[in-house]
Amino acid sequence: MKPFYLGTYHVTLGQFRRFAEDTAYKTDAEKGEKPGAWCWNADKNNFEFSRDCSWHNTGFKQTDMHPVVNVSWDDAVAFGKWLSGKEGKTYRLPTEAEWEYSCRAGSTTRYYSGDDPETLKASDGYFFTAPVGLFQPNSFGLYDMQGNVWQWCSDWYGEKYYSASPIDDPAGPNVGDSRVFRGGSWNYRSYYSRSASRFGVWPDFRLRVTGLRVARTQ
Repeated sequence: MKPFYLGTYHVTLGQFRRFAEDTAYKTDAEKGEKPGAWCWNADKNNFEFSRDCSWHNTGFKQTDMHPVVNVSWDDAVAFGKWLSGKEGKTYRLPTEAEWEYSCRAGSTTRYYSGDDPETLKASDGYFFTAPVGLFQPNSFGLYDMQGNVWQWCSDWYGEKYYSASPIDDPAGPNVGDSRVFRGGSWNYRSYYSRSASRFGVWPDFRLRVTGLRVARTQ
């Protein structure tokens, strides 16, 4: 695998806010024919889709150190392009292969912490997302690779892609209609946080559990 860097943490609400304010960026939840996202309705004690919901209006409390959510794949790519321009380096979403390599951190178990999902758990006192870096990192020093919020990858999703993919640096199918996201989240069972779990959804998908982590080419 070619050398690359991966963000130690999820992109935070504070970091995404700087991007949005710097560029006057409107996310997929804030524009188009079908604006909106899913957010918490405290009066009804459940989540519901609302045109008023977005990354800065989730219905639940978040500080600038919480992972940003309700961002689509398109929004995540736009953030990487902005950061590249700010720092003069190439920031992007990781490939699915890069993400899994980083998540496993040399492990071969279901989770980087072992086969038992209980090894992932900790009492953090948060009902929704937790601030980044609150749990123990994996052996590569990466936090929240499994849990907290799902993380977008650059690849198109192909259900059987890896049965015949290149061994070195597979980058996903050339075409598709869904993008990959990995890692599980705070309101999904631990099963979905396994290192091998993979899912694909349409690029403008945004939810209270979808965030991002950036990679950087050396």
